[in-house]
Amino acid sequence: MPFLNPGGHDYVGANLDGWGIIQLVFAFVYTIVLFVLCGILWKQRDHPIIRMRKIPMAIAAVLVLHVYVIILLIVYPLNGYFPCNAEFWIMSIYLPIGIGLFQAQNQQLLLISRGQQVLLTREVYKPLPSGKTRWQYYRNKFILWCKSSKEQDAFEGFIAAGMLVQFLGSLLIYVISRKFNSYGVVSQPTTQALCRRGWEWAPSIIWQASWNFIAGPYLLWKIRMIRDIYNWRLQTTLAILAGLPGTPLWLAATYSDSLNGVSKYWASAMWFIPGLITMQMITILSALFQVWRSKKQAKEVDGALNAFDIKKHNGAVGPNASIITTSTKTKGSGSSRVPMKAMEDCLTSNGLEYNAFYHFCTTKTFNGENLVFLDKAIKFKLEWRRIFNLLHVSHNAARLRMYHDAVDIYLTLIWDKTAKYPINIPSNISRDLNTLFQSAAAIVAANLPSKPRSGSNVTPWDEPSDPFASIGDHPLRPMLRHSLDKGSATDLISEPGHSSIDNNISLEPSDPLNDFSVPANFDDACFDAAFASIKHMMWEQPYQDFMKSKRNSASTV
Repeated sequence: MPFLNPGGHDYVGANLDGWGIIQLVFAFVYTIVLFVLCGILWKQRDHPIIRMRKIPMAIAAVLVLHVYVIILLIVYPLNGYFPCNAEFWIMSIYLPIGIGLFQAQNQQLLLISRGQQVLLTREVYKPLPSGKTRWQYYRNKFILWCKSSKEQDAFEGFIAAGMLVQFLGSLLIYVISRKFNSYGVVSQPTTQALCRRGWEWAPSIIWQASWNFIAGPYLLWKIRMIRDIYNWRLQTTLAILAGLPGTPLWLAATYSDSLNGVSKYWASAMWFIPGLITMQMITILSALFQVWRSKKQAKEVDGALNAFDIKKHNGAVGPNASIITTSTKTKGSGSSRVPMKAMEDCLTSNGLEYNAFYHFCTTKTFNGENLVFLDKAIKFKLEWRRIFNLLHVSHNAARLRMYHDAVDIYLTLIWDKTAKYPINIPSNISRDLNTLFQSAAAIVAANLPSKPRSGSNVTPWDEPSDPFASIGDHPLRPMLRHSLDKGSATDLISEPGHSSIDNNISLEPSDPLNDFSVPANFDDACFDAAFASIKHMMWEQPYQDFMKSKRNSASTV
């Protein structure tokens, strides 16, 4: 059996020579490897490090492009059993839609980066639709989507509209061209080879070239100033650049006779394969690498905690020492981890340190919502103490006021149906909070006006004087300077002291929660479990990365 059939891709019988078998084996092995990697990534899709990347959309883009890659890999072995009209639909649907989905997923970096900058300058929870009839419900749902949709929603809507136009345009071309059927009105029936040339292929190339050569470079320009610690910008850049060479090479191989010798064994459309495989691997492996890195760091932290406990048990450290106040060295890292006490001091500061950490979280780690939650949970505790110290208010009125404010925190930062950037907490904690607040949150969200409310986005007691002020511009209240062992918001709070906030705690007459029955188990500890989880997560990696960045900056200076 020859390695190469002398006729090559001549549309005469199957090509089961050495080259054809290599392509079939590679298609099979690559499919298995890709599916395994996609399965692993799917299982990790809710990991805090990659949840923001919209992993389901990334996997969908990878799989749609993979269908196109596999079909290209079997074109040479099939050698004519692959009809021209089938290739037309593949070029018109799978490639443009796959590239479109891929570019939509790439937009996540830009949109997340922008969204993190406005966590405290806009209404940060989405209203829920309401209506007495199904028609009213869906009408209101569409209206709310139009008024409050994020840039990502609008971009995905644009992608969907483009896909529909692409499909309808391809259907029209297929129906009117005699190259693909006998009832067309333009062009003439031709051979399998010549069928793959002509104006009929222009729309598919224009569509995917627009994504590669217009949307791609535009995105690269927009993200040029982003400096995230996950190398997400680098991944996006490499993936976009990998998709650029395919279109000009396909055009040259299709319409230039000088490449006919190469095209006998490497079909013109196969020039897309190197770029597409590179895009697939970069998308999957970069996300999996970040998950592996995060888990490795978490394992190092656990090892340091266990080692500290052993030292404490053996008397190597003082009996009153705490991992929260003591620096620890992680195995294999060569550097000490900053103690929890340092982050707590940062949280209680209203100066440059807190502002710098918040800026780091919103521009490099993209988890500023976690810091906002810690801030709101602490202030919720302070307000609870202040209100219940007022002598002239009734106990029930105070509970209803605080429950209303807790529902606002739940809406903006916890419930995934309304929070634009929900915090990442364990499922059992989320389930408990859902039980406590979800019914009330649904009422509030369904009655939310379409225009943003004036004043604070989340809680009324920390309204900044400037509506566009950042979190550092309205500092936290004074807190205790001692370390925490339990990690609840209570441990952080000092006595409330003097407050200039209005003592009128009554809800507005039109407030939807006026007649709501506050759950009996609601108290000031409702956010403690979530607070402890988020505080540990922020200390475990973001704060360590922040301090490492500060050390590196200092060393370069």
